[in-house]
Amino acid sequence: MNGNPSRAILAWYWVLAVALFLASANSSLATDDQFRTLYIAPNPVGIQNGSDWANAGSLGMLSMFIAKAGPGGKVLLKADDGPYRTDKPIVVKNGGAPEAPVTIAGTDSSGRPMKAEIVGTRADPWSRQGKSGSEVFRLSSGADNLRFEQIFFRNQGNGCFQITNDIQGLVIREIEARNVQRFVENHPGNPQETANINGLHIQRVVVRGYSKGAIRLQSASQNITIEEVLGDSERQDGDNFAIGVALEGTVHNVLLRHVTMINSYDSTHEYWNGDGFTTERHVYNVQFEDTVASGSTDAGYDLKSIQTSLLRAHSEDNKRNFRIWGNSTIKDCVSRDPHKRGGRGAQNHFWIADGATARIVGCQIEDTDSTTTVFEIGHRGELTVQDARVNINPSARFSSVRSGGSLDIIANRNLQK
Repeated sequence: MNGNPSRAILAWYWVLAVALFLASANSSLATDDQFRTLYIAPNPVGIQNGSDWANAGSLGMLSMFIAKAGPGGKVLLKADDGPYRTDKPIVVKNGGAPEAPVTIAGTDSSGRPMKAEIVGTRADPWSRQGKSGSEVFRLSSGADNLRFEQIFFRNQGNGCFQITNDIQGLVIREIEARNVQRFVENHPGNPQETANINGLHIQRVVVRGYSKGAIRLQSASQNITIEEVLGDSERQDGDNFAIGVALEGTVHNVLLRHVTMINSYDSTHEYWNGDGFTTERHVYNVQFEDTVASGSTDAGYDLKSIQTSLLRAHSEDNKRNFRIWGNSTIKDCVSRDPHKRGGRGAQNHFWIADGATARIVGCQIEDTDSTTTVFEIGHRGELTVQDARVNINPSARFSSVRSGGSLDIIANRNLQK
């Protein structure tokens, strides 16, 4: 032999080197992958790097853990080890990717879904003289493509979720809240910034006990779906303008499906406010499907937006079941038993503002109270009623139309007093 390795031996060396490299790479990938699930507990333990329950970090480390988990990763909140306590906002400024969000979810110690309880400092029971509480998760620039689920908020202030900068791709689902000033709020951190949400999905959420509202969306937020949501203020009073769902600014492209808002209550002024749903004047393209508004001290639906449609909306026991200021089409609705609880103003089924236009098709209107006005139309207001079924007290007022206003009844064979 000449002392030089043969070609066969060289080939073997190459095979061995490649195998070792791949094994090392796979080992490295496995190590990286195991850290794509991070762990948080009410009482952090170990080295608190979030690698497992034995080294769980604190809730205040959430933003850092989201960055560490990366797109498609998870941050688990231990839910069977007592509540998390908060008295100030937890700032989140990291996120996932459009097709690979980061999920923040409550689980038990075995990894099964379980709602993690986060308790704040809001007075319980709440009173105007008590503490209002603080925000919980403050989502700022970079908090894109996040999915929050399996959380129970209790005794919190103006926003269990407070969005302070432009974000996108936010999902909030399978969540409960009790005794909050407001559940979701977006408001810029300072006047030079915006807080637009592009792509928001709120699903299967229950909010019980609010003084301001369940959800308020502002600025130019768009592409929003709110479905299977229940909000019940439980008649918390004294925080001014209690509203179940409020859409403001130039919010647009919104779908509300199977959403119920009840008992919004506000007696702080001579005119009692408190609405189930509101949309402001520059809001547009809003669809309501199978929604319910009940028990409000003012309107069930108070709608100033344009391009607004309601399908199978149910409004009952509000001072004014439907209050239209812009232009709306209302199909197959139910309006039942308006009820004025106090303050100025009369009770009615449909109130149409000066210059507003509305079309009502196939609605069912029922009432036994002689003090109700069914249709109240302001100056230059226009209301068309088609194929409605009306069953009211014989002494009730059917309509009140001011100068320049119009009430057009089509196919009135179904209208009976």
